[in-house]
Amino acid sequence: MLELGTEQPTASQQPRRAHPGPRRECRRFWTGLGLIVAGGLVGRILYVMIVTRHQNAKLYDSWWYELQALTLASGRFFPVVLGFRPDAAHPPLTSLVITPVTYFFGLPPGAAPQRLTMAVLGAVVVLLVGILGRTLVGPGVGLLAALVAAAYPNMWMPNGIVMSETVSMVMVALILLATYRLFRSPTWGNAALMGLACGMEMLVRAELALLVLCLLVPAALVVRSVSWKGRLKLLTVGVVVAGLIVGPWVGRNLASFKDPTFLSTGEGPVLLGANCPATYYGPELGSWSLACSIAVPHAADQSVESARQTAAAERNIESNPGRLPVVVLARVGRVWDFYEPLQMVDGDVNEGRPVPASFAGLMAYYLLLPAAAVGIVALRRRGVPVWPMVVIAVAVTIVAATGYGLVRFRADFEVSLVVLAAVGFNAGWRWIRRN
Repeated sequence: MLELGTEQPTASQQPRRAHPGPRRECRRFWTGLGLIVAGGLVGRILYVMIVTRHQNAKLYDSWWYELQALTLASGRFFPVVLGFRPDAAHPPLTSLVITPVTYFFGLPPGAAPQRLTMAVLGAVVVLLVGILGRTLVGPGVGLLAALVAAAYPNMWMPNGIVMSETVSMVMVALILLATYRLFRSPTWGNAALMGLACGMEMLVRAELALLVLCLLVPAALVVRSVSWKGRLKLLTVGVVVAGLIVGPWVGRNLASFKDPTFLSTGEGPVLLGANCPATYYGPELGSWSLACSIAVPHAADQSVESARQTAAAERNIESNPGRLPVVVLARVGRVWDFYEPLQMVDGDVNEGRPVPASFAGLMAYYLLLPAAAVGIVALRRRGVPVWPMVVIAVAVTIVAATGYGLVRFRADFEVSLVVLAAVGFNAGWRWIRRN
């Protein structure tokens, strides 16, 4: 505010600051983002070639994805591994993604071609995170978000192994971008894009069908400048497109299994392994037990075996009603690294994550959390809807509470976390400069 008796300089008297034109600023953003993405890709490739391709002794879900890609490359469509009956232990997209390199290079020891495919997709995540940051705030935040995504261990560790997390992060980034595009331009095309990304996400992780209910539906219903009739049309377009994406896989499962099966038969082993004495008491509280998950008579039909496992899990829950709240808190605490975090660092070794990198990821995660909280406040002050970013955290919490707690299940929220943290770092730096 000017003091009395002072004169405000005219526009011609004010010093002019050189400001690059929009095109030059745009070129600078894309050049910077391209350099960050290239650096992130090089780092991920080195991680695969130096570290993860030599880790062949551990048995986890990657073997299923790799062997299914091998059978797909040979012309067979998702049979039971080393068998002929249909298999739907996991949704299909992760295996489909690595099928082309498997067709050309086979499945060598260490699965280097398959892991390098995940490294490339990890670089795509960095790219999408940069675009998302730019969409929310501007080019500076976009570049900062991409830089954090390129360097954050919990973002690049999944890119060195053949698991669903990398593909899932790609889809979550696309869902968030489509959501904010829909807010700014509520067209049928953007609604279809959001439905497409949600449908693809369901083909990566079945439990994230939650995002249709928690994100797609409310996003279509809260858009402004559109009548309620128009909002319902947007919702219909999004849901129909998502249904068309998952329809062929759901139809195949309904036709192939005895019991009704939609996206996966994996809920049985998940529920039984998470609801047994080993995970209700002792050091594995809130975790998952392989020994428990297979403690039912084997069935040739996967859907029948999954139903048996689900029934056994329900009996275990009913016989221990007083323990369930404690177990749920432990599960949620594990997925958010507030319960037994050092145990979670060590436990990730059996799923392809080296202990030093996991510990570095834990420390970086604790650093990003407060920055993300600041970012939420900063976005709210700008009038930017924050709830789509937070909904991902809600979905992760629901998945952990109803299943079990594991750090890798948090991978989808890491996309939101790095963007929110970048906004928070930017807001903090601007506050320091002003003061």
